[in-house]
Amino acid sequence: MPTRDAGSEDGRKFQVIAGDLRTEITDGVYRVGQQLPSQRELQIKYVVSRETVGRALDVLRDEGLISSSRGRPATVTAGAAAPAVARSAQVTLQPRLKEAFEAEDITMDVLSLTSETMDRHLGSQVTRIHDGEIQPRSIALRLMLPDITGIRLAFPCGVDDPEDDRPRKRHRDMVINHAKSLRQSLLKLRHRGLVPEVSVQIRTVPFTPPLKLYLLNKDQLLEGYYTLEQWTPEPIDGVEVTILDSLGMGATLFPYTKPDQALKVEAAQTFFDSYWDQLSQDADFGD
Repeated sequence: MPTRDAGSEDGRKFQVIAGDLRTEITDGVYRVGQQLPSQRELQIKYVVSRETVGRALDVLRDEGLISSSRGRPATVTAGAAAPAVARSAQVTLQPRLKEAFEAEDITMDVLSLTSETMDRHLGSQVTRIHDGEIQPRSIALRLMLPDITGIRLAFPCGVDDPEDDRPRKRHRDMVINHAKSLRQSLLKLRHRGLVPEVSVQIRTVPFTPPLKLYLLNKDQLLEGYYTLEQWTPEPIDGVEVTILDSLGMGATLFPYTKPDQALKVEAAQTFFDSYWDQLSQDADFGD
């Protein structure tokens, strides 16, 4: 059966690894001349085969981001510091969040399947606030997620047995964990007196989102589409299950900003507000 791992032609896990490393290079986590983690370290981190890691590194090498020699970790090259056609269409959340957090009053309206990407990238902005690098006056997050208890989502689901609830249980755990993490990290800023006003609202909608969107400060939209694939994650409740799932972390984001693309940004804001006001319900994660 096709999986993301084992280097199968249908696998896409290598794209997730390449996307993560590309983002970290772009964001300066790994600078020109620095080495990336070893292939063995990447295998352990992503729970994949050596071949899958190799495919991810091949992508970055073809883009001119890294160079490598036999027996040594890949090194970030000078090409990573310059614009490249291969990377010009790649938009990641991290630099856009960083730009948004330069404002005194920050608003974030997010529609997501799990909020994993948001949870992962928000941490660096929280760190900037803790370090005194930025001092926003207010932060408001409205997070809209699929209803993980009231409806049966279209995906993820088992490939061999669509009625198997284990993939959905895995997804429910992810949704709850990431949503709670986001809420906690932001509310702590208010509790510690670092940001005077912090609002975190989390609601659910009765459908499976086919796309993710981020509306930042009412003037910037990032939009990405969930692509479906089959893969085999770590065993769920001790059982290996091949699932039909979406590729969220590695999804390409398309940017739209005011004033150049005001019509698109405003249409997305109207879409979000209407679903938030007319369809969503307060999330109940049992706390």
